[in-house]
Parts: sequence; C-alpha cells; structure tokens
Amino acid sequence: MRPTLKQLDYLIALKQEGSFSKAAEYCFVTQSTLSAGIKELESALGQTLVDRSSRTITLTTLGEDIYAQATKITGQVDTLVGLAKKQDEPLSGTLKLGVIPTIAPYMLPAILPSLQRDYVHLDIQLYEDLTERLIERLQRRKIDLLLMAFPFEAEGIEQHILFEEPFVVAAPKGKYRKQAITLDFLDDKSVLLLEDGHCLRDHALQACKLQKAPQKRTFSATSLPTLIQMISHGYGITLLPEMAAKRGGLPPNIDILEFKDPKPTRQIGLAWRKGAPGAHDYRLLAAHIEKLQNL
Repeated sequence: MRPTLKQLDYLIALKQEGSFSKAAEYCFVTQSTLSAGIKELESALGQTLVDRSSRTITLTTLGEDIYAQATKITGQVDTLVGLAKKQDEPLSGTLKLGVIPTIAPYMLPAILPSLQRDYVHLDIQLYEDLTERLIERLQRRKIDLLLMAFPFEAEGIEQHILFEEPFVVAAPKGKYRKQAITLDFLDDKSVLLLEDGHCLRDHALQACKLQKAPQKRTFSATSLPTLIQMISHGYGITLLPEMAAKRGGLPPNIDILEFKDPKPTRQIGLAWRKGAPGAHDYRLLAAHIEKLQNL
C-alpha cells in the first residue's frame, strides 16, 4: 500500500498546526478521521512518524524528513493542477488574497469592481491582517496571494512591485503653513506612528530616517483611523501613505503637507510562493492593477 496525497496533507497539517484537533479543523475532517489517516500513513511506510508520548505533538526525526518531502510532493501536485487550469479561462476560480490594513480600505474599492467586471468567474476571498501573519499564511498555503508594502524579506516568496507610493504628513488644520516640506520638518515634532507589528511603522521610520533620532518622542496607535482622529484633535502629526490621504476621507480639520523631492516612499506590490502554479494569473492580476494606477 502506497501513501496517498490526503495522508500527506494530514501530516503537513499536523506539523503546521501542532495538534490533532487544529489539524483536523484545517483539513475540514473529524479528529478521528485525521488520526486514522496518519496511522494509515505510518502503516504504509512501516515507521512511526508522530511522537505521541507527551501532551505536545511532535514528529519523529523520520517524520520531519517525511514532512519535508510531503511539502515538496504536494507542491508539485499543485503545480500540475495549475498547469491544467491555465488551459481554462485565466483568473477564474477561487483566489485567496491577503491584504494588509494600511492598503485594504484604500486600494480594494478601486480594484475589486473592475476585476468583477473583467473576470466574472473569479471568486476573490479576502483576508486582512498584519504582514508577518499573512506571510506565514502564504508560506503555509492558506492563502494564494498577498497585496502588501515593501521592503519585506521572506523566504520562498516572489515579489512583484506595482508602484512606489510617497509618504505625506497629516497635521492639525492651520497649525503649520501649507508648503512642501523636507525631512527636517519632523525633527522637533511629536510624531504619532502605528504600534509595533505594523510594517507601515517600520517603513515610515526607515523612509523618513526617524530611527536616526532616538531622542524624538513618538506615540503609537493601533490603526490609521485612530491616528487620523488623534491628529484631528491636535495630538501632534503623523506620516500617512499617499493613498490614505487621497482616498481615506480625511476630516476637514486636517492639513496634508507634501515632501519636496526626493520624497520618502514605500513600495506597493504582490507576493506569492516561488514556483506557485498560479504565478501566471498573479502576473496578469498585477498588470491589471498597474493599468488602473495609470488611469
């Protein structure tokens, strides 16, 4: 008896989820079904793959080796499926798209209607979360594609940069003369930023060289809407991506100050697993978005 793909999927899920119950939930089967499937895999190989001697589920040394091979095998099967799908209609079927919170409310309203119009058989399922958690989901094949901000280094991920986006400064209305500013403008200001874990914070610090001024006092907030409300009530200034300033519906009591060239920027792009079977469709989607940006 040879191992089946379903049995390999069960082993991969158990390794990644760390428990039989979570792995079963991920695979949409009962815990007893998943447990039986893994025992069948062990019987087929004639070896123990799971260490069941403690409350914490771990794989044996051989189990780890089988897991590594199983991920390669299932990835190759996905590639076969993707090759077959290419013969059908492009950008059709289900696409699990992850989007970070500092992009989702500003880009998606412009992207989704045109995709629904041009690719009527495309079903986009959205997952909004922080970059690190979305990257992990992407690496574990829980999502297909990620719309995010760069730079961001991650193993096994292919990147496609769509465009470069400037940062702007949001300030209480009338507090500062509206003019093009330089980075020196930030030196003596109370700058509000998103809390740790948001890539926008890291990109703003890097792009605006705020990390070179450790004596600067900064405040943190959990979301861009929170930051914007704090600014509108006179609590310092903040750095916003241009799309948030243009498409975010800012309160009337906020002024937007633009930087002189060279402007601090972040990059917006797509990310997918290297060798992903849907890479052709993802590049097609990238071209669609780039066309919209140029309109």
